[in-house]
Amino acid sequence: MDYIYQDKYVYFKKEGSGSPMILLHGWGVDSSCFDDLMDSLKEKYQVFAIDLPGFGKSVEPSDYYVLEDYVGLVEQFVNDKKLANPIILGHSFGGRIAIRYASRHQVSKLILVDSAGMKPKNYVKVKLKIMIYKLKKKWYKLTKNVVKYHALIQKSGSIDYQNASIPMKKTLSKVVGEYLEKDLKKIKHETLIIWGKNDQETPYRDALKLKRKIKNSGLVSLDGVGHFPFIETKRIFNKIVREYLEVK
Repeated sequence: MDYIYQDKYVYFKKEGSGSPMILLHGWGVDSSCFDDLMDSLKEKYQVFAIDLPGFGKSVEPSDYYVLEDYVGLVEQFVNDKKLANPIILGHSFGGRIAIRYASRHQVSKLILVDSAGMKPKNYVKVKLKIMIYKLKKKWYKLTKNVVKYHALIQKSGSIDYQNASIPMKKTLSKVVGEYLEKDLKKIKHETLIIWGKNDQETPYRDALKLKRKIKNSGLVSLDGVGHFPFIETKRIFNKIVREYLEVK
C-alpha cells in the first residue's frame, strides 16, 4: 500500500483486523522480514508493517534522516490511520524508533526485539575512535589523498555503512550515535523484551539494561539465537508474541 511522508513514497503492508499493531524492521532489511509473524497474528490483529524510508520499496531521503524523522513517520502514520493505542514491535533499528515513540505516546503494549539504542560498554573508547576517524578523513580529504581516504572508509565502516547509498550513509552516521537511556524511564507501558543470547550486533547486556530501566517490563532470553529471532526460531518467536498479546 502507498503512503506519503515528507513528500516521499512510503510502502506498507496491512493484514488482518482487530487491535492495531505496527511492526518496525531493523537496518538493512525491510517489512518482508515480518511476513511469517504477520501471518501468525492477522486473525486477531490489524497488523501494519512499514518499509522504513530508505529500505525495501520506500524512497530514501533526499539528503539524510535523523531518528526524529523516523519517529515522526510513525506519529503521522498513527494519526492518519486513526490507530488508537497501537501495539508497537521494533527490531534493532526499529527498536530505537519504538523506544522514542513509546516514551512520548500511549501504546497498548511495546515489544522490543534485540533493540539498538543503548550506549556501548566501551563508550569513551568508541567516541575516541570516531574522533580519530573524522580527523583522518578530513585530513586525507584536504590533502587530496584519494587512496588513503577510500582505504580509511573501507576499513572503518561497517558492512551496513559500506553498502549504503550516500543519503543512507549520512542517516546511519546520525542515528547510531543517539543513545536512548533517558527515554527508558519515560516508558510506563507494559513492555516485553525478546533477545537472542548469541546476538553479536546488539549484545545481551543491552537486554538486561532495558529490563532494569523500563519499569513495567519482562525479558524472554533465547539460547543459541542471534540477532534475528523471528527468522532463526520463528515458531517459538511467534508463539511468544501471540501469548504475550493475549495476556490482559
